[in-house]
Amino acid sequence: MNAKRGFSANMWAMVPALIAGGMSSCTSSGEASDGSGAVTTAPGTVTTPTPSLGSPDPSGGNTTTVPTAAATSGPSAGPNSGAPSSASTPGAVVPTVGPTPSATVAPDTAAGGATTDMGAGGQNNPAGAGGTGPVDAGVVPPVDDGPLSQEGPVTIELGRTRQEMAGFGINNNWQPAWTDEQADTLFGTGPGQIGLTILRIGMNPRGEPYNGDDCWSDIEKATERGAEYVIGTLWSPPADMKSNNSITGGGHLLPEHYEAWADTIAAFPAKVKQNTGVDLYAMSPQNETDFASCGTQEPCNGNYDTTIFTGAEYAEFAAVVGPKLHALNPPVKLMSPEASEWIHVWSNESGCCSIPGNLGSSDPLGCGFPPDNCTDYNDGYMYGYALYNHPTAWQYVDILGTHQYDTQVAEPWPDDVPDKKPVWQTEMSGVKWWPEAGPSTDIDNAVAVAGWIHNALTVGEASAWLWWWYKALGDTNEGLLLADGTIAKRQWTLGNYSKFIRPGYTRVDISGAVPEGVEPTAFVGPDGTVVVVAINHNAAAVELPITIGGGTVPASMTPNVTSATDDLAEKAAVMVTDGTFAASLAATSVTTFVGR
Repeated sequence: MNAKRGFSANMWAMVPALIAGGMSSCTSSGEASDGSGAVTTAPGTVTTPTPSLGSPDPSGGNTTTVPTAAATSGPSAGPNSGAPSSASTPGAVVPTVGPTPSATVAPDTAAGGATTDMGAGGQNNPAGAGGTGPVDAGVVPPVDDGPLSQEGPVTIELGRTRQEMAGFGINNNWQPAWTDEQADTLFGTGPGQIGLTILRIGMNPRGEPYNGDDCWSDIEKATERGAEYVIGTLWSPPADMKSNNSITGGGHLLPEHYEAWADTIAAFPAKVKQNTGVDLYAMSPQNETDFASCGTQEPCNGNYDTTIFTGAEYAEFAAVVGPKLHALNPPVKLMSPEASEWIHVWSNESGCCSIPGNLGSSDPLGCGFPPDNCTDYNDGYMYGYALYNHPTAWQYVDILGTHQYDTQVAEPWPDDVPDKKPVWQTEMSGVKWWPEAGPSTDIDNAVAVAGWIHNALTVGEASAWLWWWYKALGDTNEGLLLADGTIAKRQWTLGNYSKFIRPGYTRVDISGAVPEGVEPTAFVGPDGTVVVVAINHNAAAVELPITIGGGTVPASMTPNVTSATDDLAEKAAVMVTDGTFAASLAATSVTTFVGR
């Protein structure tokens, strides 16, 4: 598919008036829970934690063009904004910045990056320049020697660094406990394994894991096999703390309960430690601040635990819970805001359009399509700007957490927020009413998923990228496996990244004329290992000479191929001669070249 970024007037005209008027629509995945830990599967599926049933495209070969929203204006950084200290320094003081509108954020290109729209999800390649800030869980001050050449041979620029990688992962919420064999597949690094390094778990409204003891078992299995990070999130406070007196259907956390609910959140890491011996690395105070479950009609996907915040509300709550997490021993990082749509981090626009009805996506705050009903983050989303402009909250934000649903593309870090945080994409899958909903197991879907990852790493400069579930609970592409246990090719294309791009590796620039339909990314490890992942969206094979420069060049590069006939299969090494190797990319494939 080829989802274009930005909305035209004609695209907006496709959205029904009832949606434009602000009626909430839902596009997240998840399940319903009564707060006791019992969960009922919701029919339908879409944006984050929830199983979905039905398949608008059973073939899995959906090629519908999906226009996505461009980031719009955000509040000005103001004359005193400077570069606030990183959240890794809890005592840092962030100057107050007023919520006045500022220049429009360019949707497709950050500084120093050219854009070409190609492949699944409207991937943009290469990404813009990285932000500034200390090296902490993903932010690396970029080495920028000027604009990259878009002509000449494709060259891996080892000396031009971008974000440091934390790795790739998966969620276990509302899933049965993994067997040893399943944990080996997910977190092992041997043949037939994909080497994940991050596990995201869920806390229920009572402050306990949704999965009960199964959650503790999953944590132990994952960390025993090399997972380096366990992170947590939650879906809803107790009903009596919310404006709608329900744990489902959205509703706002009432301000008078901010302190008590923050205490419950801050107590969760100790429970993880007590039951597993593992320290929780980061905690999100709310899953999908921009999503309210709303039934099963398009584009909604069920009724399950959800809570919504305006940007201003969320910044106020983050300022309460952040200090409590940082005060723990060891400190736990604050990960925020985990919006279901990446575009809601920096904008009040929402994604479009669902399949088959061309409806607007989740807009529980009623900003509209276009978002004329919301002026800024006081009545709308724009969570990144709200956090940045809060006098306290930003200094406690360690990780900018987000999801990639609906639009299925990342948003670049805006230039008017100079203090860049590490970006973690913590949940994505193929959900009902949106492209790649499935169920499908074919290579076309697998390459589309790789395109999502590529886009997040290059445009969004994500340091981490997490899939939703191991096994789907309905007829969707929410799992690496279908509901009947069939392994989908996307498991292996995720492995093309996760198995070889290890924590501590750094993404580097690629210059030169990249062929149409090919999306490459490159990384270098602390030991000098060079990794190149190349997606070939084309129906024909591509022969591509790749030059490695700006650092130590490996003697050979070993390809690992996922294609219609291969599942992350290691092939014969290719020699590097005079700094160049011949990359053979099979038709509709993902190939990872590794040189040490």
